[in-house]
Amino acid sequence: MKKTYLITILLFSISIGYSCTTAVVSGKATPDGRPILYKNRDTNTLHSRLVYLTSGKYSFIGMTNPNDLENKNILNGHNSAGFAIMNSDSYNINYPEIKEDQRRDGEIMRLALESCSTLEDFEKLLNSLSKPLRLSSNFGVIDAHGGAAYYETGNLGFVKYDANNPDIAPFGYIIRTNYSFSGKPEDGKGYSRYLQAQELLYSASLTNSLTPKFFLQDVSRSLVHGLTKIDLNKYNEQFSAFRDFIPRYFTASVVTIQGVKPTESPSLTTSWTILGTSLGSVTIPLWLNSNKTFPKVLTSDSKQVTPMDEWASAIKKKLFPIQKGEGSDYIHVPTLLVIKPKLISIENEIIQRCELILNEWRNKDKINEKELTNFYSWIDTYIHEKYLPLLK
Repeated sequence: MKKTYLITILLFSISIGYSCTTAVVSGKATPDGRPILYKNRDTNTLHSRLVYLTSGKYSFIGMTNPNDLENKNILNGHNSAGFAIMNSDSYNINYPEIKEDQRRDGEIMRLALESCSTLEDFEKLLNSLSKPLRLSSNFGVIDAHGGAAYYETGNLGFVKYDANNPDIAPFGYIIRTNYSFSGKPEDGKGYSRYLQAQELLYSASLTNSLTPKFFLQDVSRSLVHGLTKIDLNKYNEQFSAFRDFIPRYFTASVVTIQGVKPTESPSLTTSWTILGTSLGSVTIPLWLNSNKTFPKVLTSDSKQVTPMDEWASAIKKKLFPIQKGEGSDYIHVPTLLVIKPKLISIENEIIQRCELILNEWRNKDKINEKELTNFYSWIDTYIHEKYLPLLK
């Protein structure tokens, strides 16, 4: 009876909703002792852009929608105090459910990035806001002091899940898709994505492999379905139904924010960013810097269009070539299996070079601004030379 009930919930979660797959990892569970935030962002907006804002107590790098010209809603990011935040929408903690256009989740994340340096600051912020909060989120938060937790936040308050508490997170990580553990299980979404993420993270934790690279490549590009166990790596047909894998047609970006150890400078916090679908883009690491810049390929123009996002969208059209009817539900598997290893090969060079630079900066406990500028310049050249040919 319980098994039938679970499958009913899973099938229901597949059929509706735009969603996200997220994780919070304590530094106790990572090989280098640094905490991690992971967010696979799924949205019907389909596009994202990056912003560098300095209007608050802390400056921050964040992500927003292209049409949010005032940068009112920040969807994830990290600030100069080493505080980082992201969220996944929750569909089972408010009754009646809050409509999408009435939620303040993005506003609160911007406010948190502008004003918070610790988990305690974020808790004080949530407690200080007038009720109803108009929030329906699983907020994932890390700070530069070892803090790592989820805050399942509804209209009337929040429930904290601490990734450093072995009673709550025995393996040092917590996963959330689009339901809250403190809510009603029959009304959530994203159960099959949760199952696949749980399998991946559990296996990685056993081999001490919970790294940014693992999240960027193994999780965000997982081609195994959590419920059906269909593995597209072994699929023999031209097209496959592509619903509720961790990467989805509606995936607009992936961010893996790697925090710092309590003894390190918060400036070393790194946002590993995949702008656009993870099946058509590659990761580029970002840091706060005195020039307040990104690589040119991640810099939006006056029309809020970002080159990397546009190129990833062009590759997505190759992956989903059916333009009529429910074409977005069907992926062209041969194209997918050709493009994915090429993306990873390009990405591996970026990660390898970045890790060499980061190790030097960590030894000196500060970022070398000249080296950062040169690295961003290399990124721009490298992307044009190695990534752009995939569009042909």
